[in-house]
Amino acid sequence: MEKQSHARTGRHNQFLCSVLPICDYLIVLRPTLLFPVWTLVLLGHFHGTAHYSHSFQIEFLGAEIPVQFDLDTRVWVSLCLYSMLAGAGYIINQIADKESDSANDKLYLVADGYVNLTLIKLEAAVLFIASIVWAVVWFYRSWAYLALIAVSAVLGVIYSVRPIRLKGIPVLDLLANAIGYGGVAFLLGWTATATLNLEVLQRAIPYVFCVAAAFVNTTLPDVKGDSAQGDRTTGVLLGTRRACLLSILLLVIAILSAWLVKDAVALIAASVSVPFFVYMNVKPNRRAIVLATRIGILALTLITCILFPIYFVLFGGTLLFVRWYYAARFGIVYPGSEA
Repeated sequence: MEKQSHARTGRHNQFLCSVLPICDYLIVLRPTLLFPVWTLVLLGHFHGTAHYSHSFQIEFLGAEIPVQFDLDTRVWVSLCLYSMLAGAGYIINQIADKESDSANDKLYLVADGYVNLTLIKLEAAVLFIASIVWAVVWFYRSWAYLALIAVSAVLGVIYSVRPIRLKGIPVLDLLANAIGYGGVAFLLGWTATATLNLEVLQRAIPYVFCVAAAFVNTTLPDVKGDSAQGDRTTGVLLGTRRACLLSILLLVIAILSAWLVKDAVALIAASVSVPFFVYMNVKPNRRAIVLATRIGILALTLITCILFPIYFVLFGGTLLFVRWYYAARFGIVYPGSEA
C-alpha cells in the first residue's frame, strides 16, 4: 500500500511539473483582472437590451429582477476577443513594470522569471493582433464597435509603454482606467447588440466613477515600487490619506449619478461598498484598502451573476482555477487578504 501511495504521489508530482509551466502562460494574462472587464461588458449588454428571457418576482419588495439565461453569440464573441485584447495589455504592463513589481513583491511570473520573456512577447502580439482581426471580421458593419476596440488597443499600449506611459502620469492614469474599463468596456457590451446613442453615454457614467474609485485604491499598495521606478501615479502624488478621500468622493459621485440615471445595479453595488470605504478612510492601512476595493468589485460582479447566471460559472470556475494554480505553484492563497 505504501509503495502504491508513493507511486500515486510521484505521478501527481509529475503531472504538476508538466502542467504548471503551461498554466504560467495563462495566469500571466491575469485572469482575476478580467473579472471587471467581463462584468462591465455584460452590464453594457444588459442595459442595451430591452428584453430578457425570464424574471424573478420578489413579492414583499414588489420588485422584478430581469434575468438572461442565454447570451447572444455576439456577446460571447465580445467577451472572448476583449479578454484577448485586455490580456495582451496586461502582459505588456507586466513586462514594462518588471522592476517595480519585483520591488512591490507581486506578480512573480514576469518579475521573477518564471515565464520566458520572448514567449510572452509573442503571446501578447498574437493575442493583440488576433483580437483586432476577430473584431473586424465579426463587427465590420459597426464602426462604433471597431472604434471602441481601437481606443482600447491604444490605451492598452500607451498606458504602460514609454515615452507616453500614462501609468506614470498622475490623473491621466486614473482617467485611462476609468474610461477604459468603466467606459469603453461598458460601451462595447452595449454596441455588441445595440446601437450607440446618447443614452449609453449617460448609462456609463456611474460605472466610470465606480471604476475610478476602485483604481485609486489599487495605486496605494504599489506606491513604494512605483515611486522608486519614477512612476508618479495618482497614489504617489496624493499619498495614502488624500487618495482614500478622493476614492470615497468618487464613490459618492458614482452613487449620485446612478440615482440620477435610475441605475439600480450601480446604485446597489456602490452603496454596499460605502461602509468599507469609510473604514478605509478611518484606518488607511493596506488590508482595509484592499478589502474596500474587493468588496466594490465583488458586489458588482455578484449582481451581474444574478442577471446572467451563466456568468457565475465563468467567474467561479476562473477563481477556483487561479486559487488552485497559486496554491500548487507557490504554496500561497491567492487572492489573499494582502494580495
